[in-house]
Amino acid sequence: LMADDFASNGFDTFIPDYLNGDPVPADDPNFNITAWAVNHGEAQTMPTLLAAIEGLQKEGFTEFVATGYCFGGLYTTRLSQQNRVKVGTMAHPSMLTVPDDFFLLRNESHVPIQFNTAELDTALTPALQAVADDILGFGRYLPGYNRTFFAGVGHGFAVRANLSDPVAKAAKEGAFFDAVKWLRAHAAN
Repeated sequence: LMADDFASNGFDTFIPDYLNGDPVPADDPNFNITAWAVNHGEAQTMPTLLAAIEGLQKEGFTEFVATGYCFGGLYTTRLSQQNRVKVGTMAHPSMLTVPDDFFLLRNESHVPIQFNTAELDTALTPALQAVADDILGFGRYLPGYNRTFFAGVGHGFAVRANLSDPVAKAAKEGAFFDAVKWLRAHAAN
């Protein structure tokens, strides 16, 4: 599990069940994501994340970092926009409202943010990645912005890689390494 990998790299790691016990099945070709999404919007999922943060604060945790993959990238974005975390990183985020989410980050957030992106991503396409760069890159986002790019891989590369494919394996491992490096660099500040 990726959570175990983050924990083995020194992070206290928690995975709130913000899908409320109803995850997307891993390998169901008949799964209807559109029907599922109706019950998994921000109104249903964000309260669970905020409650987890509040609960951890009551336990004495004072600073949080966030990482999100695919659907989770949206929530890393939201927590960063609301300044509820110290640093955020995500890979192949989906469901972002482009360019609005990038402008909101730039205008409201003080959270350093990283995107691990893919050449063949169908959610955050290379064209949308360029929009992120135009809004957040080139020193425009003062807290810190980093976008890594992995050629030859598509959406999901940082989670569901074919490890027998050297390009996919290198991309998955590279995205994890880059995320840990980013979190360490900015969580320590």
